[in-house]
Amino acid sequence: MTRFDPYGDLPRALRIALVALLLVAAVATAGAFAADPEATAPSPAAYDDVVELGLSSETDALMAGSARVPRTQVFYSQLQYVVGYNGVESFAATLDDGRTERQFGYPIAAYVETFDGARPGTIETGLFAAESAGEWTPAAEATYVVGSDARSPAGETVVPFRERGAAEAFAADHGGRAVDWETVRSRSFDTDSAATVRAMAPERWAGADGRIAAAERRADRPVSVVVGEDAPTIEAAVAAAPANTTVVVPPGTYEETLTVNESVTIAGEDAQISGDGDGSVITVRAPDVALTGLAVDGSGGQTRDPEAAREGRADDGGVNGSDDGEVWDTNIQLGYGHGDAGIRAIGAPGLVVDDVTVEANASGLLLREGSHAVVRDLRVDGADSWQDGFMGIAGMGSRVTVTDSAFEGGRDGIYLHRADGSVVRNSTFTDNRYGTHLMYTGDALIADNAFRNELFGGITVMTRPSGNAIVGNDVRNSSAGVQASGTRTYVGYNTLVGNELGFSTSSRGSLYERNVAANNELGARATTVVPSSRIVANDFVGNADHATAGAGALRVWADGDRGNYWEGANVGVHEPGERAYRPTAPVDAALHREVAAVAVRESPAVALLDRLRGTVPGARSGSIIDPAPAAEPYSPDRIDAALDPDAGPVRADWRAELGDGSGESDEDAAMNAHDRNATSGGIGPRPQRSDRTTVPTVEGATASIRGVSDA
Repeated sequence: MTRFDPYGDLPRALRIALVALLLVAAVATAGAFAADPEATAPSPAAYDDVVELGLSSETDALMAGSARVPRTQVFYSQLQYVVGYNGVESFAATLDDGRTERQFGYPIAAYVETFDGARPGTIETGLFAAESAGEWTPAAEATYVVGSDARSPAGETVVPFRERGAAEAFAADHGGRAVDWETVRSRSFDTDSAATVRAMAPERWAGADGRIAAAERRADRPVSVVVGEDAPTIEAAVAAAPANTTVVVPPGTYEETLTVNESVTIAGEDAQISGDGDGSVITVRAPDVALTGLAVDGSGGQTRDPEAAREGRADDGGVNGSDDGEVWDTNIQLGYGHGDAGIRAIGAPGLVVDDVTVEANASGLLLREGSHAVVRDLRVDGADSWQDGFMGIAGMGSRVTVTDSAFEGGRDGIYLHRADGSVVRNSTFTDNRYGTHLMYTGDALIADNAFRNELFGGITVMTRPSGNAIVGNDVRNSSAGVQASGTRTYVGYNTLVGNELGFSTSSRGSLYERNVAANNELGARATTVVPSSRIVANDFVGNADHATAGAGALRVWADGDRGNYWEGANVGVHEPGERAYRPTAPVDAALHREVAAVAVRESPAVALLDRLRGTVPGARSGSIIDPAPAAEPYSPDRIDAALDPDAGPVRADWRAELGDGSGESDEDAAMNAHDRNATSGGIGPRPQRSDRTTVPTVEGATASIRGVSDA
């Protein structure tokens, strides 16, 4: 095979780049010898100033009042940020995973929150609680209670104490035993992680199947009233119908608005219900109502109710006024949840909406106050300009299961706010601001949907979510494909084509795998300041830039010897996968666009810079490295389908590959075990490491942490 000659004739631009790299190498080398390491250990920082990882402290609904998650803060040798771990086990799990030390350096000092004088205990739900925050104690000097009845939102929690006597007293009251730091590191904990979310995605799909089947049975009721025969209007028919019966609405247009206060099915046959342009057309205030076979239009155009928000803040006694986030949350719930809609449900759990079309002036379907709903075959046509419309579905404090539906135009196709456990699947979203937009919503499944021409993004998840699974979606020609914040998110098997951004890695302690990012302006963006997620087995093809990274530590995008596929990464004189690939480096980033860039890559200057990375902190900031780039794509068939302009949405067979929850492949088991130990979950056994690089310790501070780390 003919190899590219790296020292042949170079284009002028690349010759200039080579000279520039030589200068950079010289400057970086000088800086390497000018560093003056600190001689003393740093003192604990205010926790508000750290960058948080591990179990999210943002599970605010669970952690209200005195419930707490014991915290750890760590100073690393090559990281300018103090890292805070919510959950002692979260930090312990990182010490021997290899990736953390490569990205952050070794821990200079670590402190744990100890609760000797804080009257520690548990609340009724079993969550660990204390009357006040703890004091900071060096991790190696603390005593820990393991195996007690104290829990965190993610599972068993380790409770630290400064004095052994305090730890033993807590264990006497709550079970467990007092151990030292080395014993904590050797234990395995049953905690939640991105691996758990990955494994549960097929189960969530199956759970949605069950809810849909139950909704079908619930909607199938005997006929009691026929509009036009037994009652003159739909509202009169509903008022006359006994509970658990069906009101039949024959074909025709019915100009009325109605309120449903009884558990009935309203079954239309090509029936159009048209409101008068003021308020909502159908308001449901009873449980187990079913609406089928209807077309709805003529709602008012009010998208939110500022007066409701003002009254809500006045009624809370000023509690929310102490926290800007709570004020904003209240405003969203009370404002967004009180606008007009084609169908509005208030305190109406068990709602079924099937085979319904809504022409929306504001929201299509508005759910609030626990109006948990199953929605199938709903079509919402929103405003041409998103500023003029509102949500296709707005779920406020209401879990929703949506399948086989379509949302076009308007603000957001589906907006969910504190709607934990929702499922959105097999649906299409076109010309929205956001396709699916989640706020404060966790444990959701967003799967097998198609998004087109979304102005701000296809799938966007914001504000303190945890445990979401975003799987098998196809997003094209949008501002962004997938942007998910929070913790423990699983983003897998998505196809992201022709967007400004394919996906961002903004969810902490998460797993991004088997995604295809093709022909985007930017394939992926690393956005968290301190990386804690795993990005592996993704395919990057035809992007203007494969990946970029914001400020922060070096991001290692691989899992051991398994990395991602980067088009252009294996160009050159090396065997495929033999040389690391840095999508954020100027030369590597150009390899898939300009093959001549390989000459600069093989130059002595670049080789020197490669050696400097990892020893000079400044050379690591804002960068990504894949030490094991794949030689071939992981999903070639999906890439071919994604690049075919005549192909429809690409469907990945992710449920078959992830399993049905009854078992897992050897590869799945290995990946899940890695997740539990390295992402944000439990602690597994620590193998002896003979390849550890010897590094200097900080006198009086580092030896205890490093000594345990080497055990």
